[in-house]
Amino acid sequence: MTVPAVSPTRAAIAAGFFAQGLLMAVILTSLPGIEERTGIGETEVSLVILTTVIFAGAGSVLAGSLATRWGSGALLPPAFILQAAAVGLAMLDAPYVLLFPVFALFGLGVGLADAGNNMQALTLQRIAGRSLISSLYAVQTVAAIMGALLVSAVAGLAAPFESAYGVAAVAGIAIAAGIRGRLAADPERGNDGDGERPRLPWSGIVVFGVVVAVAYIGDSVIGTWSSVFLDQELSAAAVMVPLGYAAYQACSLVSRVAGDRLVGRLGRAPVLTGAIVTATASLFVAAAAPSPWIAVAAFGAAGLGIGLMAPLSFSASGDLAPDHQDEVVSRLNLFNYLGVVIGSGATGAIADAVGLRAAIVMPAILVAAALLTVRSYRRDRTPTTVQGGHHA
Repeated sequence: MTVPAVSPTRAAIAAGFFAQGLLMAVILTSLPGIEERTGIGETEVSLVILTTVIFAGAGSVLAGSLATRWGSGALLPPAFILQAAAVGLAMLDAPYVLLFPVFALFGLGVGLADAGNNMQALTLQRIAGRSLISSLYAVQTVAAIMGALLVSAVAGLAAPFESAYGVAAVAGIAIAAGIRGRLAADPERGNDGDGERPRLPWSGIVVFGVVVAVAYIGDSVIGTWSSVFLDQELSAAAVMVPLGYAAYQACSLVSRVAGDRLVGRLGRAPVLTGAIVTATASLFVAAAAPSPWIAVAAFGAAGLGIGLMAPLSFSASGDLAPDHQDEVVSRLNLFNYLGVVIGSGATGAIADAVGLRAAIVMPAILVAAALLTVRSYRRDRTPTTVQGGHHA
């Protein structure tokens, strides 16, 4: 397979990761606007988020069945249309109760797109014969940063927060239309065989899933609590409060940009080991930080490790059952949402009980425990090449 044949497909898949990052960031960072518009409190917002996560899980499972029948490339355009439609509906000044079906629709699209993006990334790797997934996650990180900046710009202009929703919805629809027919098609996809359900390698899925869950626990803790930690525990100046999460995202981007090259040179297991050690040490330093600047630097360093854990796990899952890759990915993706729920909920409970420093120690311990899984990542240095890859 020559590079020119792969590049257009890679661009289309990257666009899918971009759309997902943008839509998610705009929705999540605009929740305070919905809270103010509807007059709801933090409990109601938590219920809305929980609804989104539950339906995202359902969408991920559904993605496995649909991809088996029609191919993963068929999932992404409708997934982004669903999300764009939900974002458009969220612009309406509707009663609080209607937020649940709107965010359920959004969650369904999120699950389909999360799973579909990872399926496409693994198919692309098999076609190209080398690691590419980290760079695709980097694109999603860039889009998330752009989404947050869009919401910030809208607020700075004193425009309605729904303006950002409108931009995100249009972008989602445009990307859905642009990638249609340009995504990767694995020769083994797009059919459901004899209709029998495959026997999935659950032991491997659980091993990699634990690492995915731990990564998203760490991600959720830093995303939700780093600003609170800097504000309440370290009495940081207002301008420094958001810098912990900003540093985390910036360093996650750096690690993801470099990740594929590192895997190509060293292999997945050594890269994962370095990522886990870096994340663990950084989270412990953050928990014990005596000053805001040390905490900000530690949160940033944590991103260098956490940013690689999920893409490495999805990449490794492609070796478990190549003939049923999409089904494996759809199940592995569920651990993403499990990590989000645990990271958001458990941390709050621990913080209320024994303080924020102890709450940050929790993900540090869990990340450290992920070292026990490294042996399972020592299969192949690079994905297996698929001869004669096709374009959907």
